[in-house]
Amino acid sequence: MLALKELLNGKVRFGLIALAVGLVVALTMLMSAMSEGLITGMTGAKGSLKADALVFQGDTQLALERSLLSAESVSAVAESPGVENAYPVGHAMISVAPAAPEEAKASGDGAGGDEASFDARLFGLGGEWEQLPRVEGEAGPPGPGEAIVDVTAQVDGIELGDTVSLTPIGRELTVVGFTENRRYIMVPTFYVDMPTWEDIYLATALGKTAEEASGQGEDLPEGSQQPPAEGISPALGGSASIVAVELSDGVSPAELEGNLGAGFEVATPEDAALAGNGMSVMVLATDGIQWVSLIIGALFIGVFFYITTLHKTGQIAAMKALGASNVYLYRQLLIQIAVLVTVAAAIGMFLSLGAGMSMPPTMAFDPQPVGWGLSLLAVYVMALVGSFFSLHTILRVDPATALDRGEH
Repeated sequence: MLALKELLNGKVRFGLIALAVGLVVALTMLMSAMSEGLITGMTGAKGSLKADALVFQGDTQLALERSLLSAESVSAVAESPGVENAYPVGHAMISVAPAAPEEAKASGDGAGGDEASFDARLFGLGGEWEQLPRVEGEAGPPGPGEAIVDVTAQVDGIELGDTVSLTPIGRELTVVGFTENRRYIMVPTFYVDMPTWEDIYLATALGKTAEEASGQGEDLPEGSQQPPAEGISPALGGSASIVAVELSDGVSPAELEGNLGAGFEVATPEDAALAGNGMSVMVLATDGIQWVSLIIGALFIGVFFYITTLHKTGQIAAMKALGASNVYLYRQLLIQIAVLVTVAAAIGMFLSLGAGMSMPPTMAFDPQPVGWGLSLLAVYVMALVGSFFSLHTILRVDPATALDRGEH
């Protein structure tokens, strides 16, 4: 076949073209994997919750950080028509540091210094622990004071069996298992049972519990009859940040929101994950970058083959003089483009996987087969669009004029 013979006769020239196109393909696939990784790192713990819908406190714009449902609200959601199953989910922001050795505790030095701590998120689960992918250790549910942690915490020195300190509240958690793809806002997530979450949430909100304040001999505010935590703790009991629900067949999140009435907001985990924390703008930006890279790739491929076609006007004219049609010549060009893009796709995939493997675990890199498949399909489509530049040249070649110009 003419197209393949020309490729074999110009191995170096077409090899360089394939390498250049492969770099464009690698850029496209890297952008796809990094945008998916960014979304997973920002919303994995929220968007991967096993549920048909997530119920938030009203007027919070689906923000996990601002939502807090009372025990009565949690019960109301569980008993609402159309709800098959429901479990509470708690959220809190924490700082984590390696727990101080016993000698340091005895001397009163406390936990590790600020330089050793790192930001993390705390999630309390009231059920459905099987939804967490097991990487190492226990799969859940953890006991009081125990946690299952996203595996990216290992970068910060957290290992299975470690006891970590939550600063500055003085709570400790023992790591009994690791999961994956469950980060939130790009930081590791610690999963605990709901009673442990309630205790840490209260300590985080007040800074100290009443027991700690009285133990250190601190005076209560004037006029107080009891420490603040003793009045708040019973009110917080049984509460949660949100409720994850499984709906009956035919019931939509919108219908559930209508059944619950004012004071609640309901969305699917996917929609909730893209709400708040600037996610909509972030997704728009990453999608825009991917489209720009695809357009650049199309122009790149089109210009390469356009220049190649210009250099072959004499050959095209000779073939037309021998009876070759425009359709035949364009078909040979498409075969060349398909072969080169296929080779370039293999090169690009190899480079992308190599770049991904060299990235640290905390880097946002999450190659999805569907995303990469769409990226490759888009590259082929853009290559086809780029070939129209060459088609225009093929159609305009006049055999007599070109041959006459070649004789002189």
